[in-house]
Amino acid sequence: MERKPVQRRWYHPVRLLQRLAIYAVIGYVTVCVVLYLMQTSLVYAGYTPDFPAMTAFREAKAIGLMPWPQTTPGAPEFQGYVRADFGNHGIRETGIGSRGTVVVFHGNGGWAIDRTGYIETFSRRGFRTFLYEYPGYGGRPGRPSEKAIVPEARALIRTLDQAGYGPIYIWGESLGSGVAAAVCNDASLPVHGLVLLTPWDNIANVGQSFYPWVPVRWLMIDKYDSIANLKAFRYPICMVRSECDEVIPPPLARNLYAHLPEPKKMIVHAGCGHNDWPSSPELAWWDETLDFIAPPVKVAR
Repeated sequence: MERKPVQRRWYHPVRLLQRLAIYAVIGYVTVCVVLYLMQTSLVYAGYTPDFPAMTAFREAKAIGLMPWPQTTPGAPEFQGYVRADFGNHGIRETGIGSRGTVVVFHGNGGWAIDRTGYIETFSRRGFRTFLYEYPGYGGRPGRPSEKAIVPEARALIRTLDQAGYGPIYIWGESLGSGVAAAVCNDASLPVHGLVLLTPWDNIANVGQSFYPWVPVRWLMIDKYDSIANLKAFRYPICMVRSECDEVIPPPLARNLYAHLPEPKKMIVHAGCGHNDWPSSPELAWWDETLDFIAPPVKVAR
């Protein structure tokens, strides 16, 4: 009598393990694809492409700001917000004269007019403030990306300098620190000092800290490699970091500082997290930071 072959059922241990392995690979690849497709919303959390420009302008006007009225090459729309008296210096009598303009690149949440505290802080120390806005934020059309932001930001800085608003300094906060470093990777740019607040060394390391099991470096479109971008920067750099930063791991900021060229300075806010660093305009650390990148010069009377 001919013997019938034994049929393996689907729940046989070997087949079950094979199926589980296939499902695991499919699931892992699916997660990687989803993260790749979602990275714009993850990196640029405040990206709101449908926010009406006129609504943004009304909100800005209500707090004494206006969209920058000029456009620069590569930027068909306004690039940020300034105080209404920006063109007439817009600074208080400080006894030290105009010290120039600080261009602020903000973090990934909210939008530029959420950072009006910088205007008060810098004004009392003799600086104008330009609150740069990313494409897709605060009423600006477009989609944020390193490729879109960096060239037009450089064009803006050259325009401000040529219009007599120099010397120009850059202040980058969180995501803005990566943007600021990328913008400064141009030796011809008229920038005379740089502040990096709660910065990273490169954005892939930040992503890896959130998703250690994902090949983040292969998936990232924007690189924001601040170590590479600043290796040839020849003006003062002040890093301001939070000791207990829960968003950007402190070792990443320390690694960046170790690779920054001189002259450089580090200020650490002890016990603070990513978003609760001390911001009152009268605090001494603001003077320490700004005086390092832009030493004040007394005006002869």
